[in-house]
Amino acid sequence: MRTFTLIFFLFISTLDALENSSLSFDGQYRGRFDIYNGVNKAAYGDDSIDAKGNSRGKSNDTIYLQQIIAGFTYKPNTDWKIKAYMYDSRSWGSSLDADDFIKNGGTPDEYGMSFYDDHFELFETYIQKHNFLSKNLTFTVGRQQLGYGDSRIFGPGKWGNTIGWLWDGTHISYKKDNNFIDLWYGQTRIKDSDDFSILEQHRYQGVGLYSHYEFSSMKIEPFGAWKNNLHTEVSDEFNYYYGGARVYDLTKGFIYDITGVKQIGSYSTKDVDAYAYVLKGGYKSINKYEPTFTLAYIYASGDNDLDDNKVKTFTTPFGSTDGSHYGRMDVMAWANMSDLEAKISIKPMKNMNLQFEYHHFNLADAADKWYIFGYKNKVGNSFTHIGDEYDVTIKYKATKDLNLLAIGAYMKSGDFITANDIAQNDTSKVFLQFLYKFSTN
Repeated sequence: MRTFTLIFFLFISTLDALENSSLSFDGQYRGRFDIYNGVNKAAYGDDSIDAKGNSRGKSNDTIYLQQIIAGFTYKPNTDWKIKAYMYDSRSWGSSLDADDFIKNGGTPDEYGMSFYDDHFELFETYIQKHNFLSKNLTFTVGRQQLGYGDSRIFGPGKWGNTIGWLWDGTHISYKKDNNFIDLWYGQTRIKDSDDFSILEQHRYQGVGLYSHYEFSSMKIEPFGAWKNNLHTEVSDEFNYYYGGARVYDLTKGFIYDITGVKQIGSYSTKDVDAYAYVLKGGYKSINKYEPTFTLAYIYASGDNDLDDNKVKTFTTPFGSTDGSHYGRMDVMAWANMSDLEAKISIKPMKNMNLQFEYHHFNLADAADKWYIFGYKNKVGNSFTHIGDEYDVTIKYKATKDLNLLAIGAYMKSGDFITANDIAQNDTSKVFLQFLYKFSTN
């Protein structure tokens, strides 16, 4: 009788759990035209000559990019969540192929980091437990995209067709009200167009810590990280350690956004001593058009002597390196760079946002590289001015499920480019994108 009673109550509990469960299928289709003039992903200039003197593709591609993400989320009850998603990225019209995105080519450390194509790849796929050991803890294991703050320190990098960072690892989060502290260990995948990354050697391993605390309208976000490369058979191993914080108030009236980060550690036999910061300030009106004006200075240290025993070039932990951070031309990385930036944004109508921005780009140190491409000053030169960039961005929410985006970007080449004979032309890009989301909910 006791056994029957126990089975009966277990059966009733299972029915109750299923009654409170939910299963949803959702995803998105993103289509985009990338129109290049005078530049591509591997080389700058009409002649498409890279930093090693090789011809790389064409400088006037018109590329159609397709990205599909789809999967399901199952919640058996309020404590558990199971996600399983795939994504597929493809391109048509590029003069660059998969071989142009190979790292450490021809060595035992060779791996792919395709920018345009990644076929039938694992996206977010994990098991998550809320109320793990205590009511404020959440534990997650599996493949995850991790983005915090403005995505400059940790961000998935969603602008690229193949998505910047996806982590395979474990993650724990403590949250109380609007405050939280997150800690995780994981490895980041490679991006080979035809290999399933979960079965391949990963690119980096690392630990991340990010927290968020609110004091009225001011937010403080301390963070830390460890980053280690996993392809080291012929490549030098590094161990980078990061610490810093972001402090901001973006609510209304006078606004500010400040980030500082210090990088230490080792690169082969060299010590690392580098830093970076972001200083933003401006004004945001509270009327219906929400006009916002900001000025910013963004800096990442360079190295004045590449042959000594210390590395002074800052490298981004696991943050976004393309998209909206350093101009829409996507020719700058947060390494050996300075950016004097001005932005104006406005909402001319309910579902539209219009933004104008200007960037004055320089190398932080003339002895170091332009890291997005690898170009250097010729012997005897010490030019630093990369160029002046002008961008216009229009975002329009056409329906609940459809978002439209148009971006025009133009850069006037500076003397680092022209005097070093990298190119004599200015460059431009146009992006035309639509994003359609679908869901069974």
